[in-house]
Amino acid sequence: LGRVKSKKNAPRTLDIDVIDFNSLIIKNKSLELPHPRAHNRNFVLYPIKEIDPNWTHPLLKINVDKLISQLGQKPRIEITRLSKSVII
Repeated sequence: LGRVKSKKNAPRTLDIDVIDFNSLIIKNKSLELPHPRAHNRNFVLYPIKEIDPNWTHPLLKINVDKLISQLGQKPRIEITRLSKSVII
């Protein structure tokens, strides 16, 4: 899509993060599965829990509930506050 890399975390034309795909474990220059920081991100873990409450991280072998419980207090509050304030 014409992106020219400038610096780390610079704005992107398109950014698609693949979190997990059939529990595959891949690590090479162009792809790393599962996503290397998925287990630390509340905005990844909470939707996974809604989609598949039995999901287990392919590398860590830890289920989503345990990963959420290992998040710090601030990330847990931030995501739950969002769900309470959104009107659907």
